[in-house]
Amino acid sequence: MIDAAQARRLAVSAALLAGPPLPATADSVVEVARHFGGIQIDPTRTVERTQHLVLWSRIADYDRALLDQVLSERRAFEYNAFVVTPDELPELRYVAKVWATGQGDWRQRARDFLAENAEFRWSILDQLNAEGPLQSRQIDDSKVKVGWESTGWTHGKNTTRMLEFMGVKLDVVVAGRVGQERLWDLPERVVPADAPRDELSREEYEERRVMRAMRRFGVATQQEIRLRAYGLSIPGAKGLLARLVADGRLEAVRPALSGGEVDAFALPGLATADIPASRTTLLSPFDPLVYDRERTARLFGFQYRLEMYVPKEERQFGHFVLPILHGDRLVGRLDSARDRKSNELIVNRLHWEDGAPDAETARAVDQVVAGLSKFVRTG
Repeated sequence: MIDAAQARRLAVSAALLAGPPLPATADSVVEVARHFGGIQIDPTRTVERTQHLVLWSRIADYDRALLDQVLSERRAFEYNAFVVTPDELPELRYVAKVWATGQGDWRQRARDFLAENAEFRWSILDQLNAEGPLQSRQIDDSKVKVGWESTGWTHGKNTTRMLEFMGVKLDVVVAGRVGQERLWDLPERVVPADAPRDELSREEYEERRVMRAMRRFGVATQQEIRLRAYGLSIPGAKGLLARLVADGRLEAVRPALSGGEVDAFALPGLATADIPASRTTLLSPFDPLVYDRERTARLFGFQYRLEMYVPKEERQFGHFVLPILHGDRLVGRLDSARDRKSNELIVNRLHWEDGAPDAETARAVDQVVAGLSKFVRTG
């Protein structure tokens, strides 16, 4: 059994938030992307875009140009709104193979849209081959036969949906961006020639996904692992995890959390390892440490939701709130925004979880807020 404090330290360390921050290099950006299996891209810039906040929380004196450098050097590329590294390609190829299979209305509609617009799909490849990278609005859509239907914002977005579906299938790849608009190109002009080309079986894919999830979680329940190992059934997860424990690649543990002990898993030796002290930082609402809201509540006793889409009068903490990590605890929330004219950080309010903090905690949080303010100013 491991206690709640050790479970939190394991989670924070696995999230690359323990010990000193990484150096400000392109290698560090690649390391973060590879470790998490991707860095989420989000256009929201209330404070700063989430991909930059995730890197800022882990890299000392992070410069946004480092991510641009990594992408331009093809050391990473954009896939399905994540920055991923080429070593993940075997898993992505497996996803591409099985993506539109299975039951469900949405999958059937995607299959129908691709099949009915096969001529349009081939025309996109021809256009990219002849003209190089293109934005969706630059692509001739005259060969669309059946439009995309949806009750949401994607209704009628025929070219965008086709490119996104082709992107998941790795027929096309995002080669860069013009502002926030994606540039699409052929994969052979974006993905490095020496990228791994392994073809994974279902079993190999599931095992890779589980082990990647464990590296980013530190300690996790079966359900938390399943959410990161897409498509893994409950019986499948149970059997695979049992085999990995029997093989010595995982260890069964029982963290004693606030709601009681739970069955969980950790990498061998981690449960008793000496974990480096965690630092003080601010987290994006989409940060890997807090992305799973139920896990965040179990581990940290921190009830968290993004209130951006909640009516203003119903918000409890604010429009865009950043959790505050101090040591192995989430000690508060920063309600803040960027002033679009002055490029200054506006601090609306600091919400503390357990009343006023001690002087050391307050100083540490003041310093990290000042650091975020400096970072915002440089953007």
